[in-house]
Amino acid sequence: MSFDTVLIANRGEIACRLIDACKGLGLRTVAVYSDADRGAAHVEAADSAVHIGASEAALSYLDGAKIIAAAQRTGAGAIHPGYGFLAENAGFAQACEDAGLTFIGPSPENILLMGSKIAAKGAAVAAKVPVVPGYYGNDQSEDILLAEAKKIGTPLLIKASAGGGGRGMRQVHDLANFTAELKLARAEALSAFGDDKVLLERYVGTARHIEVQILADKHGNVRHLYERDCSLQRNHQKVIEEAPAPNLAPEIRAHLLESAVRLTAGIGYDSAGTVEYLFDAATGEYYFLEMNTRLQVEHPVTEAITGIDIAQWQIRAAGGEVLPFAQEDIPCNGWSIEARIAAEDPANGYRPEIGLITAYDEPREAGLRVDSGIRAGSTVSHYYDSMLAKLISAAPDRTSAIRLLDRGLEGFHIAGPGNNIAFLRDLLELPEFVEGSHSTAALGTTYPDGWAAASPTPLQQAEAVLGRFLTQAKPTSESPWSALGAWRITEPAGRSGASIYQIDGEDAHVSGRNGTYTVALSDQTPIEMNNASLTGDTLCFEVDGLRHTTDVQIDAHTVTLHGADGRVAIEVLASDGILQAASEVDLGGGNQVVSPMPGQVIEIMTKVGAEVSVGDPVVVIEAMKLMQTLTAPCDGTVSQINFAPTESVEAGAVLVAIEPNETEE
Repeated sequence: MSFDTVLIANRGEIACRLIDACKGLGLRTVAVYSDADRGAAHVEAADSAVHIGASEAALSYLDGAKIIAAAQRTGAGAIHPGYGFLAENAGFAQACEDAGLTFIGPSPENILLMGSKIAAKGAAVAAKVPVVPGYYGNDQSEDILLAEAKKIGTPLLIKASAGGGGRGMRQVHDLANFTAELKLARAEALSAFGDDKVLLERYVGTARHIEVQILADKHGNVRHLYERDCSLQRNHQKVIEEAPAPNLAPEIRAHLLESAVRLTAGIGYDSAGTVEYLFDAATGEYYFLEMNTRLQVEHPVTEAITGIDIAQWQIRAAGGEVLPFAQEDIPCNGWSIEARIAAEDPANGYRPEIGLITAYDEPREAGLRVDSGIRAGSTVSHYYDSMLAKLISAAPDRTSAIRLLDRGLEGFHIAGPGNNIAFLRDLLELPEFVEGSHSTAALGTTYPDGWAAASPTPLQQAEAVLGRFLTQAKPTSESPWSALGAWRITEPAGRSGASIYQIDGEDAHVSGRNGTYTVALSDQTPIEMNNASLTGDTLCFEVDGLRHTTDVQIDAHTVTLHGADGRVAIEVLASDGILQAASEVDLGGGNQVVSPMPGQVIEIMTKVGAEVSVGDPVVVIEAMKLMQTLTAPCDGTVSQINFAPTESVEAGAVLVAIEPNETEE
């Protein structure tokens, strides 16, 4: 290789993954970090690290000049962009070359060609690869786009030409909403990719999303590493991926693999990349969707079935090495499935969650792999994507891989911000997924009103109450009572009889001592919990001779349990909390538009004095790279606007106040 040090121009789990790949090749690594990532895991994992700016991505991870300067300052000879940020920025790749640095990825020309979905469709047509009917023209005027949308008909997709990952993508079912959706798609695309150009496509609602992994070198060798199925998606973002694709006829598989190699060889591609398709299982037709000229989030499942380290070979190919394996030498063994673990609330429209990771424990079982960028003490901020980690299972067959992944998710403990683990476990049980007949529409049809978390069971409620009770009984290190040891854990000083808590407004009583307790919930048979102890954050007890072990985390009134039944958060009010809750008043009054999370105001869609109706859009905010339109909660007149576009806001900030219309008696 022409370099011995690689700067990783990224953050989070992919930065950690690439640092490991470089170390496996004996290469030194340089991390870069923003203000928000000063104590991040990837910073400590690298051999050295350089601070490159403020927390906002535009001032740090998207600032190519700062990244190149950091490489030059540390003696790095190559830059790996990972995925996202500058990974598919042809200008950055060219700037690296101009600075005498090796860009670990394809040529700037390939990035420019395939990074534009419009140009990529043209390349696919030239290679005789079918494309989805739509509009891929350069005329981006609103009138032309609306006219083309009418030709295509609904449902249709508006898609950012320069992007991916569901950003800058809007589904339109009624052309009356086309202009508003176009505006949001362009704003998201410009924010995420610096380019607001879009294309329009017919929406293929029941298709499967299948992609082919490509690996190529600078000597004309192009190999496919088989295909992946990424059909389980929410909001056009992949959630569960697997390799190989289930229930794919051999002749269809052969056509997909051959067309992907033909397309990439035809453009002189020379790195790792992915050719993505929509496949209509009902007709057997497939359409070129796009090409990602970078390493994919889901590359580990392909590594599992082929035994090829894609990240390392991308680096080696960039260093001029020749791929040593012929196509027929690449195996496809077993099955692998990946789940993306994100800090989000699936029961609330997948709203991103932020905050401090207070506990973190990965599953440790043969056949499981974790790619993660967090640990206990990490902070999840609103500045970046919500993905925390990836859990990957590898097994001899698909059924075993599903079971193993579910076991791994069960044992994955992340406390602090909410996460989607319970949602992921539910997806693994969907009948169409188990059968391998699912499509990209699976989540929408299964959860038309959105996914809802299962209600806590009486036993989980009792665990939460007992955990709260015993936690309050713990002595602090400063207390002289700490010398009394476990006595304080089983018999709180100053208490006699039952302690009273509340769950959902109903009383819950705890009584007992010395490891034997009774928890009585309203309208439920009292639960006897024997041999109970709380060691650290681990609660152990027996019910009817069956032993239970649960991790307990308490933040204010919220008790979070992580046990065999997954993660559940339960509000448990102690006596002081009950009084406080009773005295709290809802200051919003149903007439305020409140920011649901920290973010940035993108657009104010109304003005003081304007009349609004319930449901009218009034504010657009951006958080974790996604745009959210906030609507009026009531009919009335806008009386106050507290923020302007580009201003940052905290969760709970009142953005707009509305004077409700008087109701007639």
